[in-house]
Amino acid sequence: MKNIVDFLKLPPRILGALSVASGLLLFLPNAIIEKLYMTSFRDKYGFAIGIVFVVSTSILVVFLVVIIAKKIKDKYYNKRLKKARIAYLKRIDGNKVELIRYLLNESTHTAMLPMHDGVVLELQHFYVILPAGSTHAVNMANPQINYFLQPWVIEEIDGDPELKAKFGR
Repeated sequence: MKNIVDFLKLPPRILGALSVASGLLLFLPNAIIEKLYMTSFRDKYGFAIGIVFVVSTSILVVFLVVIIAKKIKDKYYNKRLKKARIAYLKRIDGNKVELIRYLLNESTHTAMLPMHDGVVLELQHFYVILPAGSTHAVNMANPQINYFLQPWVIEEIDGDPELKAKFGR
């Protein structure tokens, strides 16, 4: 039983090699098998070779299906995320638009902003802006740190005429 579990844990490359090798042993014409002096081996262990072929090929097919399904799912979620981001940028107004416009006009798209401001926290929550760095020396009387505008925001604004007009680009 332990050998079967170990076989199932083999990396896909090894399983692929086993699948190809066992498939060749099973399906090559007898003339080629005789030239390789594998006739008696195939006759003696044909059943085991067949099981190895079926199991390794099945596992490889499952791996392939999982990889393809994951890529499709990722593409779907990325498409939904892009739509949601654009919808969010089109929906916001007031101080949020002013803050994004301010960051767009900065040469590095970075500015000192108050850490506990509601507008800053909302834009940070939706990954429109993020802190520039992970450690900051902060004056606790007036806590401010550098925030930067995410590159996707700039790309979406520059690529959409409605957003360009809204943010004054």
